[in-house]
Amino acid sequence: MKECPMCGETMRLVTRDQADRVPGTGQTTTREVREWICPECDYWEEAENTEE
Repeated sequence: MKECPMCGETMRLVTRDQADRVPGTGQTTTREVREWICPECDYWEEAENTEE
Protein backbone atom coordinates (compact mmCIF):
# COMPACT_ATOMS: atom_id res chain seq x y z
CA MET A 1 0.00 0.00 0.00
CA LYS A 2 1.19 3.48 -0.85
CA GLU A 3 -0.38 6.91 -0.33
CA CYS A 4 -0.68 9.33 -3.24
CA PRO A 5 1.46 12.47 -2.65
CA MET A 6 -1.02 14.60 -4.63
CA CYS A 7 -4.40 13.76 -3.07
CA GLY A 8 -3.71 11.34 -0.18
CA GLU A 9 -5.74 8.40 -1.58
CA THR A 10 -4.46 4.82 -1.68
CA MET A 11 -2.49 3.99 -4.82
CA ARG A 12 -2.57 0.63 -6.65
CA LEU A 13 0.40 -1.34 -7.98
CA VAL A 14 -0.25 -2.18 -11.65
CA THR A 15 1.85 -4.40 -13.94
CA ARG A 16 1.62 -3.98 -17.72
CA ASP A 17 3.61 -4.79 -20.86
CA GLN A 18 5.23 -1.94 -22.78
CA ALA A 19 6.41 -2.30 -26.39
CA ASP A 20 9.51 -0.32 -27.36
CA ARG A 21 10.75 0.14 -30.93
CA VAL A 22 14.41 -0.59 -31.64
CA PRO A 23 15.89 2.42 -33.52
CA GLY A 24 17.11 1.64 -37.03
CA THR A 25 15.14 -1.60 -37.31
CA GLY A 26 11.53 -2.60 -37.62
CA GLN A 27 11.73 -4.68 -34.45
CA THR A 28 9.99 -4.08 -31.17
CA THR A 29 10.87 -5.37 -27.73
CA THR A 30 8.40 -5.92 -24.92
CA ARG A 31 9.17 -5.35 -21.25
CA GLU A 32 7.15 -5.55 -18.08
CA VAL A 33 6.53 -2.21 -16.35
CA ARG A 34 5.31 -1.86 -12.75
CA GLU A 35 3.67 1.43 -11.76
CA TRP A 36 1.89 2.89 -8.76
CA ILE A 37 -1.32 4.49 -10.04
CA CYS A 38 -3.78 6.69 -8.14
CA PRO A 39 -7.36 6.04 -9.35
CA GLU A 40 -8.59 9.39 -7.96
CA CYS A 41 -6.25 11.95 -9.54
CA ASP A 42 -4.40 9.93 -12.25
CA TYR A 43 -1.00 10.49 -10.60
CA TRP A 44 1.46 7.66 -11.33
CA GLU A 45 5.09 6.74 -10.73
CA GLU A 46 7.26 3.77 -11.63
CA ALA A 47 7.66 1.18 -8.89
CA GLU A 48 11.07 0.33 -7.51
CA ASN A 49 12.32 -3.23 -8.12
CA THR A 50 12.11 -3.93 -4.38
CA GLU A 51 8.51 -2.71 -3.93
CA GLU A 52 5.57 -5.11 -3.84
